[in-house]
Amino acid sequence: MSNENEDLISSLYPPPPPFYEFFTPENVELIENLKNKEEEEEIKGELKFLVPPKQPAGEQYRGYGNVWSFIDKLPDLKETQWKQLYPDTEPGEEDNKIEQLHKLLNSLLLKFFELISILTINPTEYTNKIEDLNVILININHLLNTYRPHQSRESLIMLLKKQISIKQQEIQTINNKNNEIKEKLKNLVNLDEIEMEEEEEVDEKETIKNEIIDKLLINI
Repeated sequence: MSNENEDLISSLYPPPPPFYEFFTPENVELIENLKNKEEEEEIKGELKFLVPPKQPAGEQYRGYGNVWSFIDKLPDLKETQWKQLYPDTEPGEEDNKIEQLHKLLNSLLLKFFELISILTINPTEYTNKIEDLNVILININHLLNTYRPHQSRESLIMLLKKQISIKQQEIQTINNKNNEIKEKLKNLVNLDEIEMEEEEEVDEKETIKNEIIDKLLINI
């Protein structure tokens, strides 16, 4: 039983592939030198593991049990074997998309009422209406997905505006603190000037007093 647990734990975290040991600073420098040479040389031995694999041929590849496209785009309904209920729209024709969405919503409500009517008359014939509702919902979902780039752009704009607002508030806080410190320094400077003037007045009075005493002493 303990051996089975150890095998289970080891299988959860498989070791790295053995060719990671070939990624040494010496091999990396050597492969860079080979790439920079004008004459192409055949890369042999363990250096082959440092060369990234080439892109597979074709427009799609399979990974993690799914088929992926090299070009990141929204596939057409025709490519996914679904019936398209709205006409193709050119980029920038947003008003046309909104109009088509309204039409699809009206069709969805109509098919739903037809489904209710059939269920009250002959429930066994509901499959066609369910299929129609499914096709309409797929079309609505696909049409809404065409707004994803616009949504991403607007979300990025909102995020940047929020960051700009935060930075402006921070700058305003710093400016307020700066003005507050300047005002305190100004008050301190004015206080020092007042103290200096008072000291000068005291010194002047003391000088006058000493002069009067000297004159009195001379007269005596």
